[in-house]
Amino acid sequence: MNLMTESCVLRFRGGPTGEFDPYGNPALGASRDETWPCWYEPRGSTEDTDAKEQQLYGYWVYLPLGAPLRAVDAILLEGEAHQIVGEPARQPGGFIVQGFQKVAVELVTG
Repeated sequence: MNLMTESCVLRFRGGPTGEFDPYGNPALGASRDETWPCWYEPRGSTEDTDAKEQQLYGYWVYLPLGAPLRAVDAILLEGEAHQIVGEPARQPGGFIVQGFQKVAVELVTG
């Protein structure tokens, strides 16, 4: 059974080009994008105890175990860049379900 029925884009920051900007900082090359199978769902926090009010603030993203999440600069979901929050959790595969990584992401603003 495959849980990864959607697609998301992993964006990798470009490396140094050997040139410098006007302020003396190393100039970086163009970012590189890779499309990966994934599944994502909203995550939220409850503001009061009887769960009447809920504020959604990001997504849980599930990716295959081989996805190189430590090198990712952003994950694009529906064209919007999201940053990884915290460390990815790894779930090994079993008899029925393939293994996956689960990561929290938030929308990049500013």
